[in-house]
Amino acid sequence: MVRIVFVGDSLVHKSAVDHGLLDQVSAQLASRHPAQRFEVLDAGVNGNTIADIQARLDDDVIALRPAAVVLYWDSDVSDVDESRMSAAEVAALRSAYRSILQDVLTRLVRSGAHVIVSGPTLIGEAPRGKNPKDGMLDDYRRINRAVARALNVAYVDTRRAFLAQPLQQAASGQHTTPLTEDGEHLSDVGAAVARRQFVAAIDAWLRSRPAPAPRAPGGGPRPILRPAP
Repeated sequence: MVRIVFVGDSLVHKSAVDHGLLDQVSAQLASRHPAQRFEVLDAGVNGNTIADIQARLDDDVIALRPAAVVLYWDSDVSDVDESRMSAAEVAALRSAYRSILQDVLTRLVRSGAHVIVSGPTLIGEAPRGKNPKDGMLDDYRRINRAVARALNVAYVDTRRAFLAQPLQQAASGQHTTPLTEDGEHLSDVGAAVARRQFVAAIDAWLRSRPAPAPRAPGGGPRPILRPAP
């Protein structure tokens, strides 16, 4: 059994409940790896910031002894208006954020889980640069990616994947396939885009792992036969 825990905010929980994100991830992994059994668990809590995730990490994630953990959230960006803060306040906020994220990822790595980080993704679906928080999203993406790389943790760039999709035209407001329900929470289409990113990352990890030793009918290891010299 390969247990995979998704932890984060509504990008995890709401997407799982409303759009079947985790069920789709599980089904896709099972299709690619039919010899494996998968358990994909929802440890998302709507509105959670990285500090909230840190506080419940042991009970809600590490105690489950997952083989892999996906951390996906954006509440630290969506719930804060940095435009009302001084430069010193913004610097202090981001420094604390980076420190907490480092602690979360370090603890996950020490647990033995393979760790994947993603987010933030979108807040607004106008072309890039036309949404009020685009700069902040890009800044937090850089922080997440830098911390992940420093700890040798995989980073999945869902923001890049979403920005590569057709976004609404600011002039007309037309949007034939919205990626979100409200500018942030994923729609069916957005959940499918995210699912493809996560499945690819998890699949790459699974294929990099050593193959399990074959089992003999009686349950013991099957001897490996080599040709005689």
